Amino acid sequence: NRRSRLEYSGGKLSKDLSEKLYKLQKGKCACCKKPLGDDYHLDHIMPLALGGKNSDDNMQLLTQRCNNQKHTKDPIDFMRSRGFLL
Repeated sequence: NRRSRLEYSGGKLSKDLSEKLYKLQKGKCACCKKPLGDDYHLDHIMPLALGGKNSDDNMQLLTQRCNNQKHTKDPIDFMRSRGFLL
């Protein structure tokens, strides 16, 4: 299913996207703001399962824990559940 969603969503990610995002996010998780370390995950902000695109502007770096907790949740609902949005 994931492979077909990737193909269907179109788009292609830049080769050095992880490095760009790491610098842009100052080496911190987009959700919890903790240092990413070496085991960070490249995550779709709007999950493919919810109609998100496989493009550079829909990507962020998360710690493994945050990415596992987010899974395929809507990003607004996920951040609200963590107390960041009203």
